[in-house]
Amino acid sequence: MIINHPFIDGNKRMGYILMRLILIENNKDINASQEEKYEFVIGISSGKLKLPEIKLWITSRIIDKNKL
Repeated sequence: MIINHPFIDGNKRMGYILMRLILIENNKDINASQEEKYEFVIGISSGKLKLPEIKLWITSRIIDKNKL
């Protein structure tokens, strides 16, 4: 969604929100600062981050809400 731009506006926001909704549905969330999240989304949209880096960023920041 962030890369393919299906909407006129809001692709980055929607992509990030959908990722969070999927994680939250599975009792997980992302542990990152607002700045880290912003840089992550911008990195994807600019092509700086590719799938391996995206996976690594997400998996290294996932928290299990059941264990909090």
